Amino acid sequence: MSKTYKRLLSPIISVFIVTLLFASTAFADAKQDAEEALQNAVNEITTTLNNANLDNVTENSVVVSQLEAEILKIFSMEQFSMRTIGRKWNTFTPEQKTKFKDAFIELLKATYFKHVSKYNGQRLDILGSRTNKSGNKVEVRTSVKYKNEDVPVNYRMLREDGKWMVYDVLVEGVSLVKNYRTQFSEILRKGTPDELIAKLQEKAVQVRKQQATAGKK
Repeated sequence: MSKTYKRLLSPIISVFIVTLLFASTAFADAKQDAEEALQNAVNEITTTLNNANLDNVTENSVVVSQLEAEILKIFSMEQFSMRTIGRKWNTFTPEQKTKFKDAFIELLKATYFKHVSKYNGQRLDILGSRTNKSGNKVEVRTSVKYKNEDVPVNYRMLREDGKWMVYDVLVEGVSLVKNYRTQFSEILRKGTPDELIAKLQEKAVQVRKQQATAGKK
């Protein structure tokens, strides 16, 4: 190896090492910031649940509206909607995108908020996190105590408008986004965005009717 080559190589290696060090610091900050954002959201939601009377809670209860607002502060429906649709998201008009997000939120409320009354002090523990190669996405690993079992729940997050937001949730390794994408792709393969939106609206109504019927038994 020539002396000239060594002289050129030395500063290149130095720059490379410095770049790696800065990148490592940036990744550490990204993980810390994402974990902190998630923890703050969990604390806020937990406080609301602990202070609420969850007896006979319904979807129209004040606590449910409060929880919805708190969840949407950390959960990006824009990213979630876009990723569940996939490439065809760009074929949706702005109006269809808005209608889809609204219909999707209604379906999620109808499907999941019925479980609010079952809250009994379950806790979520953050176990650590990892970033992608670019450091612009973070997956926060958590564990939720449910029926004496520790259930692994991972939150995939990215920065949106300067804030770390959740764009996917993995429960025991199963992605919520992929689960819905499979269902929506089948509908969009033969149908239109408007037909998908209509099906989401119909499904939300159906779920509510089933819950109402079950509540009378």
